[in-house]
Amino acid sequence: MKLKINWGTGIVIALLIMMSAMLYLVSIAVRQDFDLVEKDYYQKSVNYQSQIDKINNVSKLEMPVKLIQSATAIQLDFPKLFQNELLEGTIHLYSPVSEQNDLTLPIKLNAALSQSISVKTLPKGRYKVKLDWTSNEKPFYQELEIQLP
Repeated sequence: MKLKINWGTGIVIALLIMMSAMLYLVSIAVRQDFDLVEKDYYQKSVNYQSQIDKINNVSKLEMPVKLIQSATAIQLDFPKLFQNELLEGTIHLYSPVSEQNDLTLPIKLNAALSQSISVKTLPKGRYKVKLDWTSNEKPFYQELEIQLP
């Protein structure tokens, strides 16, 4: 016995397959985790001119902050012109993969104007080291990239 499928049945089968595929794709889209890069992105975009000014202040320095990376730590060396000045600010290790991998620390320099940060507990991957500091009420901002093996 041959199974005969007429054109009406073929259309119904095609529509059912298409609707099943659409429902499958919608279920995948609903389960996706979507994190914004910043929670207050609108306010940060409004204040971006101050960020540009901070970056320009770093470009005017004779020597920017230097990053030295080892297997277990990163060391940040600030220029000697900050020797007798009070530095206040934060170091933010930003992971583009997940917010749980981020790390924020205050700047606490030793007498040699350097700070060492242990990266043993951080997952492997690419990070942006965002330095935001003030010295004599003058703001600075610098970004450096590292790759943790």
